[in-house]
Amino acid sequence: MPGGNQLNVLAPQGAVIGVAGVNMHSLAQSVVGIAGHWGTTLRPHVHKVMTEPPIARTTLGDQAQAVAGKRAVYLLDYTYIACTAKQGGMRWAKGFAHYFSRENRAMPLVIDSAAFREFKRDQAKLLGKRTGAPNWSDYSHYCQAIDVLDPDAAMAKDVIGDQRASRENYLRMRSDGYGSITIPVWQIRQLYDVTLSPAENGRIAGRDPILRWYADQAPMVAIGGMVKSVIPRSGRGAYLAGIAEALPGVRLWALGQASGVVVNDLGMRGLLDQVSVDGSWWINAATTSQIAILKDGLLTNINLARTGARAFFTYTELMAANLRSLLSAYAGLWDFPGPARVPTNMNDIDERNELKRRVQQLDMFGALA
Repeated sequence: MPGGNQLNVLAPQGAVIGVAGVNMHSLAQSVVGIAGHWGTTLRPHVHKVMTEPPIARTTLGDQAQAVAGKRAVYLLDYTYIACTAKQGGMRWAKGFAHYFSRENRAMPLVIDSAAFREFKRDQAKLLGKRTGAPNWSDYSHYCQAIDVLDPDAAMAKDVIGDQRASRENYLRMRSDGYGSITIPVWQIRQLYDVTLSPAENGRIAGRDPILRWYADQAPMVAIGGMVKSVIPRSGRGAYLAGIAEALPGVRLWALGQASGVVVNDLGMRGLLDQVSVDGSWWINAATTSQIAILKDGLLTNINLARTGARAFFTYTELMAANLRSLLSAYAGLWDFPGPARVPTNMNDIDERNELKRRVQQLDMFGALA
């Protein structure tokens, strides 16, 4: 079992997870989890973004580089960075220990249990296909991987579509000695009502007994199930705000929600100190020549491919800029504007046009989640 890892209780100043022990990094605030399946080509570039000092402090990019690691952690699916060993048990996958082992990692390492990929794997098997998590991925191998990887925190081994089974696995991880680093995962899938607003759904979710029980047991609760869900990306900030309203003081981790749209919404609501996010939007957007800029206090996306011009940004430069935009938002590099009044009078043509403009602006980041 992991030696010395300890998730401490929340600090009054807004700490989400405290990790105590020799050479431990402190996750003292809400964070951005840098996620994605990083191949051998991508890994060095991500490491460079997080560790290379800026040449100057005169541009927004330099300032963002200076604070990039302030509130960042690695969030990696354990089946990407670990694999089964010939002699039994688990080992580091080739090349990953160089960046993510305890002695080498530049930031705290949080691992994910591959629950969604196991769900996709089991669905594919019914159709005679092979996709998703490896066949060996299960509870036992996850715990063995924790022993080898020595992460600063680990998502509980949840079960997609089964809240009770997810809670049983969380209890099992605690009884097996992993409770001090385990973040329980609660899923939205069974409780979301499409006839209600995202905010009202969030308030209802905040009354769920399992979610409230998790909040009593752990310093942070992960909220899963929003990726490719019925909640529009433009409404996910409101949904999380509803949960936060129902559970004041509880730290949340919105799985897969690190996009400009969601971060803007959380920032305007003043929730970046309460809600952590993670995701691979910064990679996906770069593959389609999208780059984030800061305009009027909000992250805004420019699709270079649609401008009709050819820019001289490399793929890694696009990726790095998008990643810095999310990290610097959490590091407090600028102040978000307050939430503006949402137009509600649909009989007024100006208010209708304003609402349409806002929806279009939110959708500029695309539906990549």
